[in-house]
Amino acid sequence: MDAGTVLSAVQTLLAALQCSQLKEALSIFGYKSQLDDLQCTVETINAVLRDAEAKQELSHQMQDLIEKLKDAVFEADDLFDEFVTLAKQKQLLKADGSLSKKVSHFFSRSKNPISVAYRMSRGIKDIKKKLDTIAYNTQFNNFKHDPEPIKKRRPETCFYVNAVEIIGREADLEKIVDMLLNPIVERDVSVLTVVGVGGLGKTALAQLVYNNPRITSAFPLRSWTCVSDQDQIELDVKEIICKILEENHDNSTMNKVQSKLEEKLAGNKYLLVLDDVWTEKRHQWCDLEKLFDGGESGSWILVTTRSHKTATIVGGPIYELQGLSEENSWRLFERAAFASDHSKPPDELVEIGREIVDGCAGVPLAIRVAGSLLYGQDKSKWQSVQEIGLASTRESEDSIMPILKLSFYHLDSSLKSCFSYCALFPKDFVIDKERLIRLWIAQGYVVPLDKGQSIEDAGEEHFTILLRRCFFQDIKKDDSDEIESFKVHDLMHDIAQRVSGKEIYVMNPISSYLDKNVRHLSLAGSTRDYNKYSLGNTHIRSHLFVNFDASVTYFDHNHPQFPVKAMVANGRCLRALDLSRLCIKSLPGSIGELLHLRFLDISYNDSLEVLPKSITNLYNLQTLDIRGCTRLKELPKDLSRLVKLSALNIQDCFSLTYMPRDIGKLSCLHKLTGAFKVGGEGSCSSWNQWFYGLEEIKSLTNLKGCLEIIINWPKNAKDVIKAGSGREGLYLRNKEHVNKIEVLFNHKMGDSRMDGEGTLSLMDDLEPPSNLKSLSVSYYNDLKMSSWVAFLPNLAELGLYYCEELDCLPSLGNLRCLKYLLLHSLENLEYIEADNSSSTMSSPEELSFFPSLDQLVLSSLPKFKGWRRGVDDSSSSSNPQLPCLSQLKLLAVSRSPELSCIPLCPNVEVLELIKFNERLRIISTERDVKSSSSVSRIIPVPKLRKVVIDNVSWLDSLPVESFQCLDHLRLVDDIELVDLPNWMQFLPALQTLIIHGCRGLKALPNWMPKLTSLSDLRVFDCQRSLWRRCQKDPPGEDWPYIQHIHHTCFNYFEH
Repeated sequence: MDAGTVLSAVQTLLAALQCSQLKEALSIFGYKSQLDDLQCTVETINAVLRDAEAKQELSHQMQDLIEKLKDAVFEADDLFDEFVTLAKQKQLLKADGSLSKKVSHFFSRSKNPISVAYRMSRGIKDIKKKLDTIAYNTQFNNFKHDPEPIKKRRPETCFYVNAVEIIGREADLEKIVDMLLNPIVERDVSVLTVVGVGGLGKTALAQLVYNNPRITSAFPLRSWTCVSDQDQIELDVKEIICKILEENHDNSTMNKVQSKLEEKLAGNKYLLVLDDVWTEKRHQWCDLEKLFDGGESGSWILVTTRSHKTATIVGGPIYELQGLSEENSWRLFERAAFASDHSKPPDELVEIGREIVDGCAGVPLAIRVAGSLLYGQDKSKWQSVQEIGLASTRESEDSIMPILKLSFYHLDSSLKSCFSYCALFPKDFVIDKERLIRLWIAQGYVVPLDKGQSIEDAGEEHFTILLRRCFFQDIKKDDSDEIESFKVHDLMHDIAQRVSGKEIYVMNPISSYLDKNVRHLSLAGSTRDYNKYSLGNTHIRSHLFVNFDASVTYFDHNHPQFPVKAMVANGRCLRALDLSRLCIKSLPGSIGELLHLRFLDISYNDSLEVLPKSITNLYNLQTLDIRGCTRLKELPKDLSRLVKLSALNIQDCFSLTYMPRDIGKLSCLHKLTGAFKVGGEGSCSSWNQWFYGLEEIKSLTNLKGCLEIIINWPKNAKDVIKAGSGREGLYLRNKEHVNKIEVLFNHKMGDSRMDGEGTLSLMDDLEPPSNLKSLSVSYYNDLKMSSWVAFLPNLAELGLYYCEELDCLPSLGNLRCLKYLLLHSLENLEYIEADNSSSTMSSPEELSFFPSLDQLVLSSLPKFKGWRRGVDDSSSSSNPQLPCLSQLKLLAVSRSPELSCIPLCPNVEVLELIKFNERLRIISTERDVKSSSSVSRIIPVPKLRKVVIDNVSWLDSLPVESFQCLDHLRLVDDIELVDLPNWMQFLPALQTLIIHGCRGLKALPNWMPKLTSLSDLRVFDCQRSLWRRCQKDPPGEDWPYIQHIHHTCFNYFEH
C-alpha cells in the first residue's frame, strides 16, 4: 500500500476546487463557504500525504486510513469532475449572459436547478465529513517528515539495461554453450536447468545462449517460450505448446495441438528455451516433457527457474547461476551510478558505493537499481541508501526487495502512480509504450516536470525516467529507433502489485466478484465466457483487456455480444475503457453519459459501421482508438466537440471516405494515426466543397510524428482545380512537429489524367517545413515533381511510388542527410539527374556525393537508364563524371532492364539484383582509376554479406575478394544455371545458401564439403531428379556432399 496514488488524486481534486464555474454556481445559493472549508481540509491532507509517501512501510492501521482516504478523495474527484465537465460543456460563462441565466444553463438537465445545487452541497458536506474524520485522526498526523524524493533526471546518454552491455557472464555463457554442444549425450532430448534467485540474470543469460552464433549454427530449429506459471494451480500444457507453435489454438483439441507440435519437431535438432518455470509438481512436468520427443539426437530443452525444487523435478544437469564477482559487481554499479562521467569518482562515494554493492549480494538487478538511484546524488543520499541496504541484507530473495522498493519510494508521487499502474498488466506482458502513456494521462497521473511542458511530453519523460531507473526492461524499437514496447521485470512487477494493493486487479479467470476497493480492472486471457461477468462496481476507473496474443479476438460472431450496455450503466466513473476485439456491432447511446471518460479503445471491431452521435458528448475524451474498424463508414459530424481529443487512431478504417468538417478545430490533437482523407465520394463543383480537408489539416497546428494524407480526385478534377486557383495554399508549412509525411493521390473516382499545371500546383501547396525527415509520395501523376523536394536539408528518407507520368526529378544532390532512397514503378523515368553540365569533378572530395545515402532501392523502372543523362557506362575509366556512393550499404535493383549506369558502390554489403541489365556495374573493373584531372583514386572492393540475384554469372564481374565475408547467398529463377560456379567453393563465411526456381540445375558439386560454415541449405522448385540426388534416406548421389550441413530442405516442381 502506497500513498502516491491517492496523493495524485488529491492534487487533481485541488485543481478542480479552483474551477471558477463551480465556485460561481455554488455562490448563487450560498454554498461557496462549504467549498472553501473543503479546500482547507484537502490542503491539510495533501500536506500530510506528502510526508506519508516518503514512508517506506505503513502500519496496517495507516493502510486502513489511506484506503478510507482514497474512497473519499475519489468520490470527491468524481463529483467535481462531473460538475466541472457539465459547466464547461454547457459553456456556462457566456459573455452576455446574466448570472442567473448562467446557472440555468448549467443545470439545464434538471427541472429544478435549486435541487441540483442542493445535491451538490450535500455531496460536499458528506465528503468533507469523511475527510475530516481522517484529517484530524491522531495516527494520520504522526508521520515523520522524511527528506524530499530524488528529482534529478538522468541525461540522454546515461546507462540503462541492454543485452549487449551485460557484465560478467562470459564464463557462464561459454560453459552452458559447451554443455549444449557436447557430442556425448545419453538421450535424444536432454534438459538443462539454470536456477537462481530473481534478478540474477537467468533470462538475460538464456538470451545470450539462444543468440550465440555457435548455437544458431548447431540448432536449425530454436524456440523461446516464457512459461511464467507462478499463479497457476495446474501447469497449462496446451498454452505452452501454443506459444511454441506461435499460433492461437483456443478452439483446437489437445490432440490436434500435440499433433502440430510433433510435426514441427520431427526430424529437427532443436533448442527449446522454457523461461521462468515455477511448477514444483513432478507429474505436471512429465506431462509436458513427453510431448517433446521426436527431435534429432542432440536436441536440448533449456529451463530457467527460481526454484531449486523445480530444477530437481525437471531432472538433467543443473547450472546454478551465482551472483556476480566483487569486481564485476562494482563494474556494473560504477557504470550505472557514474555513467559517462570520465572523471575519477570521489573516493568517499567509492567507499560508500562498495558497501552498497556488497549488500546487493551480486544480484545484477539490485546493483543496477541501486546505481541508477544514486546517479547524481549527494553524499547524504548515498549514506541513506547505505544504511538501509546494510540493515536489510539477508541470504534470501527478500534481501533484494528493500533495495528495489527503495528506488520506488524515492520517486515523485506522479512517477509512483505511473509505475504502480503497470500492475494492471500480467507478468512478462509486452506493454505498448504509447498506449500506457495515454492511460497514465487519462488517470491524471502525469504532471509537467518543467514549466510550459505539454502533458504528452511530460508523459514521455515520465516513461524515460522509469526506464532509466531500471523499472522497465526488454525494450523494442521501431524502424525510427523509437521505443515502442517494453516489459516489467518480475520483481519490479511484484513491487507494483504490493504498492497498489487492492486498487488494481488482473482478473483471470473471470469471476463475478470484485472487491469494493478495486478501481482499475484488466481482464486477461482469451476466454469468451463473459456471460457470468458483470462489472457491478460503480467505482471502476479502468477497464482493459490484456492478452499475450495481440491478434486474439475475444468474441466471434457466433457468441453472444459482450454486455456493453450493462457495463456502461455500471461504469459511470470510468476514465479508461477498452472495448477492442469484441466483435461489437453497435455501441449504446448511453456511452455518451460517461462524462469522466478520457480513453476509449474500440479498435478491431470489424462489424461496427456507425458510431453513436452521443460519443461527441464525451467532453473529456483525450484518446479515441478506432483502428481496424474496417466497416466504419464515417466519423461523427460533430467530432469537433471533442475539444480535448489529443490522439485519434483511424488506421485501417478502409470504409472511411472523408473527414468531418471542422475537425481542424481540434486544437489539442497531437497524434493522428491513419490517413486523413481529403475529398470523398460524388462530384463537387467547387474547390471549397471538395478540398476543405486541406484547410482542416492546415488548422491542426499541433500534430506530431507522422501525417498521412490521401487526396481523392473528384470526377470533374480539372474544373475543381481551376476553381481553386486562388486558394491560399501552404497547407503543411506550419507542421513543425511532424517529422514524416506520406501523400497518396487516389484517382479511382476522378479523372484518369490531370493537366500538369493543376497537379503540380497542388503539390507545390503541400510543401512541408524544412525540418521534415521522411517523405513518401504515391500515385502522383505529373511530368515534374515540386522543386521543394530538393530543399529539405534534414530529409533522411524519400520514397516515390507509382508516379507513372514522372519523367524527371529535381536535383537531389542537396539532400546531405538522405539515408534511404526508394523509387518504385516510375514508368517514364529515364534519369535521376537531367544532365552533367554543372558537374565537373576537379578534386577527390567531389568524387563522393550523397554522403549519407545508406540504402538505394530501384524497382520496376522500365525506362530507367542511369543516374545522369549523358553518362552511359559506370565502369569506364575514361568517363569519370559519376562519383561514388561511398556510404551505400544496400543496393537493390529489380525489374529495371535498361539500367546500365549508376554511381560506383565500393562499400556495398547487401546486393539484390532481379531482372536487371547484365551490363550494370557497381565497382570499377580497374582498381586504379584516374580522373580527368589525373588525380589518382583507389576504389575499394566491397565486402558483400548478402546477395540475392537471378543471374549468377554476373557475379563473375566482381573480384573474389568481394565474397570473403558473404554469409547469405540466394539464387532466384536463374534459368541459365546448370552448375554452381566453381568460385563458390571458396566462400569461407557462407552460412545460408538458398536456390529457388533454378530448374536447370541438375546436381550439386562434389566440393560442397569445402563450405565448412554452411549450416542452412534450401533448394525450392527444383528438378525432381535433383531432389532424388539429395535425399538422405535412401541416400542419393549428392547426399555425401551435403550431409555435413545441419539443416537442409528440398522440394521439386510438378509439371
